[in-house]
Amino acid sequence: MKKSIFLAALVLISAGCFAQKKNVSTARSLADAETPDYAGARAAIAEALQNDETKDLANTWYIAGFIGYKEFETNNLKRQMGQNINIDQWGAAVYESVNYWNKAYELALVPTYDKKGRAKYDTRTPKSILPKMTEYFQFQPMIAAGFNAYEANDPSLAYDMFMAHCNIPDSKIMQDHPEELAKLLRDSSYYTCLYYAGRFAYEAQRYEEAIATLKRMNSEHANANALRKEIIYANEYIYQIYIEQKDTVNAVEFIKGCIDLFPEEPWFMQNLINLYINSGQEEKAIDYLDIAIAREPNVGQYYNSKGSILARIGRFEESFKAFEQAIAIEPNNALFLETLGFAYVDLGNKLNDDAAYLDAKAYAKAKVEIDAAFQKALPYFEKAYELEPDNYDFKRSLRSLYYRLGMDDKYAALAD
Repeated sequence: MKKSIFLAALVLISAGCFAQKKNVSTARSLADAETPDYAGARAAIAEALQNDETKDLANTWYIAGFIGYKEFETNNLKRQMGQNINIDQWGAAVYESVNYWNKAYELALVPTYDKKGRAKYDTRTPKSILPKMTEYFQFQPMIAAGFNAYEANDPSLAYDMFMAHCNIPDSKIMQDHPEELAKLLRDSSYYTCLYYAGRFAYEAQRYEEAIATLKRMNSEHANANALRKEIIYANEYIYQIYIEQKDTVNAVEFIKGCIDLFPEEPWFMQNLINLYINSGQEEKAIDYLDIAIAREPNVGQYYNSKGSILARIGRFEESFKAFEQAIAIEPNNALFLETLGFAYVDLGNKLNDDAAYLDAKAYAKAKVEIDAAFQKALPYFEKAYELEPDNYDFKRSLRSLYYRLGMDDKYAALAD
């Protein structure tokens, strides 16, 4: 009795396994038919992918990917004949296929053992996958679908599509077969796709993935093949993500590295300086401004920024020298002129505040110095307004100074 029950159980197990293997065969037949039934093929393989008897077989996952490949192949033929196809479906079929095949290859690497304990490997599955993955990479269906997704305001899907394409050369199956990998051209176009994938991830607020993707633009291979400007832009995005995430520690560490990697690009130096200024670390900002000036001694803005910081922390004499260097480089820069004028106004206000509690005699003496500071601001405000008479801010600053100096006629002449 027990033996018959045991045999019946074996029959049931074998029947279940046979049914699932039949599903795999049916899925392939439906996808490969003269009139394909992709929906039917996917329904058949879905059961086999879940069943304990077939879910760990490389061939099951290969056939799951084969369905998408046949859909790709059919649409690709139509496309080559000039017929319209659904780009989204074309790309989605390939995306599905690639994911299934990566799993199929993973399973193909797991050995089975014969009765004598000898390991056996599935070599047929990798041989079937390799040329098809190369085909996907060359025809770029997922890139086309990714662009469509982005145009439809779905940057997250665009990222998934672009990354699935860019990851083909890095997949284990390609890495394990260098002769096939050599057929995949990772030139500047490839890295442009990788760069945009990172941007799409950023727009989709998938920040960790964006950083990981964009950092791949810094690889040795990328530096030899990618467009330099896209490598730089990629790092600018990474820094921006750190800032938006309020991750100042990583932002500072990262941008300092970029300053060394891209000495020709002032954007990184300028943003580090701004970061220090905005966080109240004026001395560090000055240190990096000095580095920037040493690298680009003819950029007036560096001297102007340095002057502004020095004035803010009360080092006025040094600030005046920095401003004067800025103006020497750009003598007709109205903003530089006004900024120097404001530094003298700030000095005058400070001296006035310091003299607030002096006795009359001491205050009278201090007032000479106070008025002198305001007088020194005057020619810079006047020159700025002369250069840009339509600039209301310059006009207002000059008019306020005329009032402060008691120059009533000139004050009245600038009335609105």
